[in-house]
Amino acid sequence: MMLTPATSTETEQGTKATSRSITLGKVNLLLAILGLLFLTGAYWINFLPEALASLVLTLLLVTVVSRVWHARRGRLEYGLLSHPFRRELRLYLLQCLNHWLLWALLGAAILAGTFTLVPAQAGSLFSLPLSHRIPYQPLLIVLGVAAVVMAALALAPRRRVQVATNILVAIGTVFLAVQLVRVHVPPADPVAISSPLRGQWATVAAGRSVLLSHHYSFRTPFVTDALDFVRIVDGRGYDGDPKLADSWYGFGEPVLAPANGTVVSVSDIHPDEPIGNTGVTPAHGNHVVLDIGNHRYAVMAHLKQGSARVSKGERVRQGQQLATVGDSGNSLWPHLHFHVQDSPDLDHQARTVPIVFRNVILIRNGKESTPVEADLRRGDHIRPSER
Repeated sequence: MMLTPATSTETEQGTKATSRSITLGKVNLLLAILGLLFLTGAYWINFLPEALASLVLTLLLVTVVSRVWHARRGRLEYGLLSHPFRRELRLYLLQCLNHWLLWALLGAAILAGTFTLVPAQAGSLFSLPLSHRIPYQPLLIVLGVAAVVMAALALAPRRRVQVATNILVAIGTVFLAVQLVRVHVPPADPVAISSPLRGQWATVAAGRSVLLSHHYSFRTPFVTDALDFVRIVDGRGYDGDPKLADSWYGFGEPVLAPANGTVVSVSDIHPDEPIGNTGVTPAHGNHVVLDIGNHRYAVMAHLKQGSARVSKGERVRQGQQLATVGDSGNSLWPHLHFHVQDSPDLDHQARTVPIVFRNVILIRNGKESTPVEADLRRGDHIRPSER
């Protein structure tokens, strides 16, 4: 088909307009790389939820200020608000959808419990915002509002589509999607056992995703499926001076056999560390390892010094007291570290397996349920049901 001069001019103008609407600015590229490095580093050191929360809040502030500054100079594209499907706005529409998908997945991550404990892990180690009666903490509300505002601001983008930013957003979308699939898909071939604790306890680390558990990392397969339990009363883990172990509700509480089995190893000599100490070796501190059959071994760690009631080779029955909750080893505060692995040895060669709990009441986001097998995630509360 032969192009007339007028048609040729229009085509050239359209091409120039398209080229002018896309940019790979140096500043934008640098910021995108820094953002990617920041999140990668946080993932590597198991502080991804904290990093995501800080990044989202920073992005909200920077984006609002940037939009106001560009709006005053007429450098925003408002076409999506009136004619979103116009041909010349397709790139902006795709960019908007790209951003919307990310913020929708962030909202799903909030609901899944990703940020439930961020204030506690980020510095306020003794506040543990885990009351099942108040499932949505202020931070969660702020992050939810931030996601909505950022999604709204995507409707009024800058005049040029920032390639680097969109690539970073797409990477974040894929990552969140993969992690959320892991959270919601039931575990394959889990070990079904009873709770190793009496009364109601909160899980501060649980779930098959780095969004929910600092244990879940390709670098630490020997604790990947581990759970941490803390005793919570009225949204707090302690009463009195949080620097004293005896102030913590869970300290000294009985640790029970989750199934019938044979004790394969016991450690009872390590002192309970001062609250907040980390990096203590051996990492498990005092512990009991129980052979529960089928090449599966239940590990209960950070036990109280001198509390062991069983010895190596002893047969135990489900519900029998083995020891009490302590703060020995690499533990920030009194809690029970619990996992099931494929080896009797506490070394880096062992591999954990998924766990589900029988005969428990599950409390998630303030709602009670009695699943046949409870698959726990961060922020859940459980207590044994009446048999």
